[in-house]
Amino acid sequence: MWTSHPEELVEAARSEFEDRSGLRLEVRRGGTGELLSLLRSGAEGRPDVFWGGGAESLSASADLFEPYRSPEAAVIPDGLRDPEWRWTGFSVLPTVLVYNARLVEPGREPRSWKALADPVLRGLVAFADPRVSGSAFTALATIEAAMGAAFVERFAANLDGRLREESRAVFAAVASGECLVGASFENGALEALRFGTDLRFSYPDEGTSLVPDGIALVAGAKRPEAARAFVDFALGPDLARVAAFRYGRRSARSDAPPPRGALPLSSVKPIDYDIAAQAAGRESLIARFVAAVEGAGP
Repeated sequence: MWTSHPEELVEAARSEFEDRSGLRLEVRRGGTGELLSLLRSGAEGRPDVFWGGGAESLSASADLFEPYRSPEAAVIPDGLRDPEWRWTGFSVLPTVLVYNARLVEPGREPRSWKALADPVLRGLVAFADPRVSGSAFTALATIEAAMGAAFVERFAANLDGRLREESRAVFAAVASGECLVGASFENGALEALRFGTDLRFSYPDEGTSLVPDGIALVAGAKRPEAARAFVDFALGPDLARVAAFRYGRRSARSDAPPPRGALPLSSVKPIDYDIAAQAAGRESLIARFVAAVEGAGP
């Protein structure tokens, strides 16, 4: 299995699956973009399962996956899976604003995407590289969908030429006070709260995306039955509870409760976010954004 999920979640899932099934799971971790590029090239072999990555990234690479309708998918809404079952949603990942509660003055906490382009915060905004991080691409596409392309240009300028190597580095930069604000997935913010940092988060007033990450059976899998068994396990209710309560990750299952500290989805304002359109425009958006970031560097 190849996965972009955090090591702690992956190891918990691997250990439980091996105990239940008697099968051995080989794991390779990396960024979504990196792993999908390797999978497409075939240069370093092929896994049987690809676990992780936002829906746009998976949809853009759907030809690499084989349709599989897990029995567990009966409680996963249609909008949280590929129409042809080439990937199925594992968790729902609202993009949120994160900020340092110790350094941001009370009453000035960011509640709008506009904070990311505030000139006062130039060089104090943290964001991951969307070429490597699937969560960063989803966050970027969310910001553009909510605020428009011109706003993204101003946001890029505020990064002062720097993109973080992964989403976790965004939370670390804000929690440490190196930066004051940032944008990434809700689950990472909830995990930071669990460890008692100064990081807090908000759901932007303009609304946010409710994009799933997913799991997929790789086309041409050498061990398809074992691969399907892991997909069923990953989408099941037991891992959904563990992911929510230990790792702050919302399950895509309609029968699963939200993580502690998170609003129910019914209380989060959604934006109009077209997964297929974002998948089709992925490379163009990344290229424009990276060029704007590099062009505005110090």
